[in-house]
Amino acid sequence: MNYLLVSVHFRHTFPMKTISMIWLVTCRLLVIVCLLLAGCEGKEGPVGPAGPTGTAGPKGTTGPQGVSGVTGATGSAGSAGPTGSQGIPGSANVIYSPWTAVTFTGSGSTYLGNITAPQLTQTALDRADIRVYWSESGRVLSLPYAEVIGGTTYTVHQRLYAGRIELKASYALSPQQMRYVIIPGGVPTGRLASTNWNNYNEVKEALNLPD
Repeated sequence: MNYLLVSVHFRHTFPMKTISMIWLVTCRLLVIVCLLLAGCEGKEGPVGPAGPTGTAGPKGTTGPQGVSGVTGATGSAGSAGPTGSQGIPGSANVIYSPWTAVTFTGSGSTYLGNITAPQLTQTALDRADIRVYWSESGRVLSLPYAEVIGGTTYTVHQRLYAGRIELKASYALSPQQMRYVIIPGGVPTGRLASTNWNNYNEVKEALNLPD
């Protein structure tokens, strides 16, 4: 009842055309306000700093082994290289005895001693170069040995047999240190050909002989 009275009173107070104008203006004002509110929105701020890295997740399970590939074809064989030149005899091929004490027995101008030499075979006698060395008073001499002292000639020389070496001295000797060296192949060639076989130090170095 009150609503109807207010409505009637409003319509009596303002004509219908005026009411329509008021509503139109009101709607336009609402639209302008909305546009103004939308235009007042601030600019987008800068990107913030990255956050801390998260903890690593659990390790995944190992996947199944893949299938083996097909074996490739075998390549062709390369050509053979040229044959190398023959090497010189080294200490691996040389036969040598340890230093051995030899006792001499005899009288007058003949004293004999013997070195047992099982490596001295008939083949070695026929084909190898055989040297005998004598360690005497701090020096090493190559046999045969001959020296004249005070008009007297002193000699020591060797005779080779299969299995032994006989030593013959022209004067009495106490037990002496002797050794033999057997070089397969006969006359030394190559680097060994220039070795002075009467110089024991050169022989020892050339053949890597242990003392």
